[in-house]
This record gives sequence, C-alpha cells and structure tokens, in this order.
Amino acid sequence: MPDDVQSLLTQMAALGRTMPKQPNRVIFPGRVNGRLMDNVKYAFLHFARNEPDFDCHFLTTHPDEHQLLTQHGLPSLLFGEPESFAILASAALVICDDFSWKNESPAYPLLARAHTVQLWHGVPLKAIGFPEIATTPNITPERAEFLRRGYSGYDAVVSTSPFCTRYAFAKAFAAGEFPELGYPRNDALLRPPTADCMLNADAALYDELHRVRAAGGKTLFYMPTFRDEGYDPFSCGAVHLGALSKLAERYNALIVLKLHPYLDLSAAVLPERVRMAHCKSDIYPLLPQCDILLTDYSSVYFDFLLLDRPQLFYPFDLQRYKTHNRALLFDYDTMTPGPKAAHAQGFDRMLAAALDGEDNHAPARKALRQTIFTHHDAGSAARLAAYVRQRFLH
Repeated sequence: MPDDVQSLLTQMAALGRTMPKQPNRVIFPGRVNGRLMDNVKYAFLHFARNEPDFDCHFLTTHPDEHQLLTQHGLPSLLFGEPESFAILASAALVICDDFSWKNESPAYPLLARAHTVQLWHGVPLKAIGFPEIATTPNITPERAEFLRRGYSGYDAVVSTSPFCTRYAFAKAFAAGEFPELGYPRNDALLRPPTADCMLNADAALYDELHRVRAAGGKTLFYMPTFRDEGYDPFSCGAVHLGALSKLAERYNALIVLKLHPYLDLSAAVLPERVRMAHCKSDIYPLLPQCDILLTDYSSVYFDFLLLDRPQLFYPFDLQRYKTHNRALLFDYDTMTPGPKAAHAQGFDRMLAAALDGEDNHAPARKALRQTIFTHHDAGSAARLAAYVRQRFLH
C-alpha cells in the first residue's frame, strides 16, 4: 500500500476514534458502494423528507448518484470530498442494507463507533450469514471471516415477522435485537410512486409498462438471483430470449428482465418483446406494473406477495444450486406458492398457462404472506423512524 494512502487511512481511523458524536446524525450507505436502491433508499427518503429532527446523509462513492441526489435537494456525501470525513466521523448511527460499507470501504474507520441498524435487502430463502458459513462447500477461512465480520456487530437487524426473526434473521446475524418493522422498500409497492421514489428508477420503462397494461396487455418480470459459481440462466441455455419474445408476442405481453446487481447483461441484444431494467436501478416503483413474477430463489418473490399476483418459479438448477452454491433455509416446494418448472419444455408451458390467465395458487400466496409479513401496509419506513427515535435519539 502506498505511503500516502496508508497515512490517510491512519488519519481517518484517528478521526473516527476521537470525533465527538452528533446524536441525531445518521448515515445511510447506499447499496453496492453507494447506489440508491432497495431498503436503504426508502429509509433515507423517509428520514430526509419527513423527519426534520434527524441530520441525514446518503453515503456514496458514485459521482452520478451524488449529483442526482443533490439536484433533488437531498443530503448526499460523496466519499473522499473534504467535508465527508468529519460528517462521517461524527455520525451516531448507520442505517444500512448490506455490509459493503463495513467490509470493503475505507469509510468504515470513520463509522466504527456508530450504532448500526441493518435493514438487509430481502427475506432470505437461501442461506446467508452464519448458516452460509456452515453450509457452503469448501469455504475458505478468509471467506468465512469476511462473512462473520459482515453479519456481526449490529445493534438491530430489522425483520418482517416473528417467523422470519426466528428462522432466518436471528440465525444469520449477530445483533442485539430484531425489531419486526417491515421493509421500507415495500412501501413503494403499496402506494402511488412519488418523484422521489422514481429516483434511480427507469421512468421510460415505467411509462411503457403502464401503456401496455392500459391497452389490455400483460407484463411479466423475470428476476433470477445470482449464482456463486458465476453462471446464469442465459449463458447456460436454460432461458432463450428469442423464445421468450415469441411467447410474449403470442399473448400480447411485455417481458422485463431485472437481474441481480452482481449480474450485468446490459450489453445483450434484446428481441422485440423483451426489455432490460438496469441491474443497479431500483425496480420497486415498477413492480406494481408487473402482472406475473418469474424467479428462482430471489427474495423479491416474498415482497411480491404483498401485491397478491401470480408467481412462477424456474429452479432449473435446484440440486446444483443447493450443493454447489447455497443451501436453502426452507423447503423449496413448501415456501414457493406457484407453478414450478425444472426444464425448458415445462418452462414454456408454465409461462403460456400464466399468460393465458391460469392462477391456482392464491390461497397459498395468502397463507405465506401472513407468515412472512406482520404488516401489510406502506408504513415500514415510518415505523423504522419511530423505532430509531425511541432507541437511539437521546
């Protein structure tokens, strides 16, 4: 490490240890080193617009995200700018939904003494945290330590229900408590989108989806998760975009691909009836324009239960996924309320039936929704603010 970089890190660590804390100063580190998306986006927007007794700052390393926020009158910190160091060091609380700020960012020494509330970015179906360490094949000591650090040391980890606390979050995280407040990002599913909600969302795609549905067409979102091994449904031949487009044309539908932030196929040439939402954009304002959700192991399907619309599952690699990628926290068939396909032929039939209006799983969706979510409203961010005020603002 160059001497000047080491000197700067040493200075930041000293500042983090000695700077007096401002009790109402809250830092919101964006996802993937500072992107405006997922739970942290909606928590930050609520605090910044509706909680004037908090001094809120969104932390990013991306100049474009910083410019977007400042243009809309929202308090943003671009890490590395001179004023960012003292503000971060004096923060009393961090509200986050991943741990890249903690495990991978030079900002962490400035924030190490702050209290932390972890929102996480989804109710997990696959093993995360300590179950991930225990079940991942051939995990290295370095990887295990990376995960232990990332999943430990929180004052609170937000949950969505007693079931999720007991069987998912309390097993995955080392934390002081697990308040069952719900997810701020789900507020966007249950109310009309505001101008703030549309920040870092694809407004043009939203408008197109609205037009398609208003004209009597259907919309289907395909949102697969990432694989630790690095393959994806397209490169391994499980999904063919041309076939999807032909099926969509037959049923007057539009297919939207929204991939995990770790999987970027934005350079792919898309056929006529297929659209791509950028992998690091916010999909939640667009989800209410989705008639049918197709996924595999992604946590988005839990959130989509709140809209009570058909869900399809394509676990084409289920055994390989469980043995070479991640163990699952729950039995897959029990926890997935919708039709399933294990191969391409069944996949085509499943999509055709759903686009034709078949839906036999509404009771199962309702039962799982009651299990996963205590709250079925647009008040999660407000509950978070009330919790933080009572717990940390002295």
